[in-house]
Amino acid sequence: MKRTFRSGFTLVELLVVIAIIGTLVGLLLPAVQAAREAARRSSCQNNLKQIGLALHNFESSRKFFPPARVDAAPGYPVVEFNIPAPTTGAIQHGPGLFILPYIELTSLYNAYDLKQTWSATANAAVIRTQVASFICPSTPDSDRLDTGNAPGSTLAPKWSAAALDYSLANGVNGKLGLAPYNLIPPIPGYNSSDPATDRAQYTGAILPISTISSFTTGMSPPFFNSRAKSTIATITDGTSKTFAWVEDAGRPFLYRGRTKINGSRASGAGWADPDSEFWVDGYTTDGVTALGPAAMNVNSSNEIYAFHPGGAMAVFCDGRVSFFADTTDVAIIAALISAQLGENANVD
Repeated sequence: MKRTFRSGFTLVELLVVIAIIGTLVGLLLPAVQAAREAARRSSCQNNLKQIGLALHNFESSRKFFPPARVDAAPGYPVVEFNIPAPTTGAIQHGPGLFILPYIELTSLYNAYDLKQTWSATANAAVIRTQVASFICPSTPDSDRLDTGNAPGSTLAPKWSAAALDYSLANGVNGKLGLAPYNLIPPIPGYNSSDPATDRAQYTGAILPISTISSFTTGMSPPFFNSRAKSTIATITDGTSKTFAWVEDAGRPFLYRGRTKINGSRASGAGWADPDSEFWVDGYTTDGVTALGPAAMNVNSSNEIYAFHPGGAMAVFCDGRVSFFADTTDVAIIAALISAQLGENANVD
């Protein structure tokens, strides 16, 4: 009697194979995701290295670091950049603008009119131009535009500005050094009940040039004709121990932890926006309440924030880039921001 043999799998065998494949995929997927994030983090690190190099090339050429922002008010031109004194209002420019020629974007810089404020119609096409070196590849929505309104708003845009995932943490909220917080050493000269001392909270290396508008009720009158030109020599805490630029990714979207808060805006998203710089306030660990011990990755609104698992990166004033765990104490962050307060923050 001749026997016949079937080729192929039985249903049970097929299910076993599918289960094995599923298990292998489950094991491999985290490794693939980790490899992709490692590549994105390396690219982000390179972006910050390029920014650090641009800062040094600017400093070598102009004999001071590019400013955190520029504000020209009536009666106060900014002669360093040939910016005239406006008759009304202010002429303002953000930090990303000044390093464009040093990241091979001279043509974009030349298309920008420094004699008109950053959001003027004459600068509209320039400020909405995406700059790849300003975007961390780990951040969602790489083509983000800030309109000046909360994302999704139906209000008429105030401007349309391409986002920047890196900027300057060049100050610390002085209240963190006072009771009831006592989270950092008190900032010399700062008194929370005296608005005239608000300026003392600018503890960082790279500061605004000329005037700064009264963006808080306290800083009134604003301080005029300030020429805070930072050089390597003025960073007495050491360039290897002082932040230059840090990550503040995701703006204008507001994130608490990894949750996007719909209908809310984090200001200063644009690379040409003078509001891009910020002071670290610290938050509660849930990212809801300002003035707390968490200084990283809990709130994206003008705080150190990145989409890398476990931390964020910063470039120091010597051009070195380092990764910091998001559990880094706020006192250490404050010490790394300050350029002349003499704290001893030992970091690798």
